[in-house]
Amino acid sequence: MITNLEIIIEKKFEKLFTLADEIIQKVGWERESNTLHADPNPLDYNAWKVEAINLILKVSGKNSEHYNEFNKINNELKNDIPYRNFPKYYGVLKGLYNDFKEGLLTDIRNKIRAELVDDYLEQAKILFDDGYFCAAASLTGAVLEDTLRKLCDKNSLKYPVKTKIDILNMELAKNDIYDKLTQKMITAYADIRNNADHGNFKSVKKDDVEGMINGLFDLLIII
Repeated sequence: MITNLEIIIEKKFEKLFTLADEIIQKVGWERESNTLHADPNPLDYNAWKVEAINLILKVSGKNSEHYNEFNKINNELKNDIPYRNFPKYYGVLKGLYNDFKEGLLTDIRNKIRAELVDDYLEQAKILFDDGYFCAAASLTGAVLEDTLRKLCDKNSLKYPVKTKIDILNMELAKNDIYDKLTQKMITAYADIRNNADHGNFKSVKKDDVEGMINGLFDLLIII
């Protein structure tokens, strides 16, 4: 599932690549030396460079190889003719784009995953508001299980391939990833999810499901 954040980032890359191609076409490019034939319009060049470095920071962070390489090129060219080496900046951005498409950037993957979780919880709220309490509980439970699994991965905790909320919850609490009160709350959510998944509809109460959805929103902030 493609998220809004991915679409925004993709469009920003496309915009910068289009602008870069236009700059290169206007002044010409020497393939062997990887330099421009002439200086581009300073306004176009500087605007592109600022937008490019901002995108690099947002997508890969200040400590990334992409950001460091961009700065390295910039520092090397202070006494040179910076405009002529524009293709080198372009190359760094292309490398970042390739890593982004291949899912190799941890920070942005976490941001995208967070957005995806929010989307699923919003869907659960819609189901709840429309009166589909069991469906809302099942979806919220699936989000909870996935969240606990990722939390175990983050803390290098082992768990069975086929696992359940209770097993993950026990492992996380045992290793003091969160307190006993949180463990008890998650156990209650697991019971609601199990009743919904197994068709015990009479046991799935409206107020419980609403509390589960709201509680998971709060839980995501805590953990």
